[in-house]
Amino acid sequence: MLLFSNPLSVLDDIYLINKHADVFTYTTLVDALGKKGRIEEATKLTNKMLHKGIDPTPVTYRTVIHRYCQMGKVDDLVLEKMLLRQKCRTVNQVIEKLCGLGKLEEADKILGKVLRTASTSDAKTCYVLMEGYLKKGVPLSAYKVACRTFNRDLIPDVKMCEKLSKRLVLEGKVEEADQLMLRLVERGRILPLPSKQSVVL
Repeated sequence: MLLFSNPLSVLDDIYLINKHADVFTYTTLVDALGKKGRIEEATKLTNKMLHKGIDPTPVTYRTVIHRYCQMGKVDDLVLEKMLLRQKCRTVNQVIEKLCGLGKLEEADKILGKVLRTASTSDAKTCYVLMEGYLKKGVPLSAYKVACRTFNRDLIPDVKMCEKLSKRLVLEGKVEEADQLMLRLVERGRILPLPSKQSVVL
C-alpha cells in the first residue's frame, strides 16, 4: 500500500488536491512511520501538525507515546510539546508506557522535568513511577521518588507509601522505611504510633 510505503508522499497528495489533512490523517501517517522505525520523519510530521494548530486527540497521544517510548526517544522536543498541551494525563501515559517497557531511567528523567512545577497532578505522576519501581523490585528507587515528591512540597499517596515502607523493611532498609512514615506523620497524613513508654498496661 502507498500509505505504508511512503506516508509523507500521501500528505503531499492531499495538499495537491486542495484538501487539508486533519488530525486523524496525521495520526495514521505518524503511526505508519513509527511502525517502520522512521522516527525522525514521524517527528517532523508531528511538529508540522502542532505548528498548524491541530490539537492531538487521545488516539494521537497514544500512538506517538507508544512509538516514541518504543524507540527510546522520550526526550524529543515533539513529545515535550505534546506534554505541554495535556500535561497530567499525558505525562502519566508516558511514564506508564516507559515503566511497562522496563525503561525506568527514562521515566525518571521525565519525572524530573514534571516536578519543576510542583502541582498536585505531579504527585499522581510520582505514584505511577513509584508503582513501576515496586513492580520491578527496586523499592529503594521508589523511596527516592517519594523523597523527591516531599522535597517539592507534595505528598505521595499514603497507601503507596505504606506498601513501600513494608517492602523496604523486608529488604533491610528499616531507616528509609521509618523516614518515609515519619514524613507522612509530619504532614499530618497518618497518626504517629504510640511509643512503648506511653503504653499503659
